[in-house]
Amino acid sequence: MPPVLAQPALWTLTQGKALVWLLVLVRLTGLMATLPGLGQERIPVQIRVAMVVLLAIIIAPVVPSPKVLPTDMWQMTAVVAVELAAGLLLGLFVAWIIEAVSFAGHLMDMQMGFSFVQFIDPASARPTSISGAVLTQLTLLFILISGLHYQMIIALVESYRIVPIGAGLPGDPQRIVATVGLLLMRGLQLSFPVMLTLLFADILAGISARFMPQLQLMQLIFPLKIAIGLMALGLLLREFPAWLRPLLEAAPREALRFLR
Repeated sequence: MPPVLAQPALWTLTQGKALVWLLVLVRLTGLMATLPGLGQERIPVQIRVAMVVLLAIIIAPVVPSPKVLPTDMWQMTAVVAVELAAGLLLGLFVAWIIEAVSFAGHLMDMQMGFSFVQFIDPASARPTSISGAVLTQLTLLFILISGLHYQMIIALVESYRIVPIGAGLPGDPQRIVATVGLLLMRGLQLSFPVMLTLLFADILAGISARFMPQLQLMQLIFPLKIAIGLMALGLLLREFPAWLRPLLEAAPREALRFLR
């Protein structure tokens, strides 16, 4: 064996770098598992695994090494669990934006009558409504156009300054619950114009049924509400990018707040 390879310090340094790369791989896996777009099931598993491994190779050299490396199996298990949780929290904020948009679409479909029609969303492989699927696909398109997936990877690198490797995860459950509630409120705000328009249609239909009992209201109201709802949704889509842009721009910053 060459004298250089026989030095214990070289093997200790190599082992430390390999361990840092492994822990970066774990946190990056958590991010990719919850990040919409890159972590979806429509992307083959081989491509996702290769993407995570290559990104870990790129990110690992700029990540500060931990002051104390885990020395036994229990410490290593605890560190891996914290790294995975940190990555999951970073990607969950973007996933919750998708869920807020899907929630808004579900509320619209309940008013329009589309809630009776459910199909499998190719993005999440779950039953979803028509309006929810359309808004979700548009949101994924805006995520890719705005480069949010790049910003979340940069936020992952920044997260090592907030939560270094080997440190505990200081996530605040109350902040997480408050953020989820705020996003659901934003989803209700998105669906409110369509729901309000259809509420007026129901009121007019009730008044018409009161003064014209001979009117076949049940045969008329369903297609009428669908037509009115689709027109309102079409007008809403014109303002959808302006509603979504602040959420996407704030996603990396708010995701890092989970870790503080």
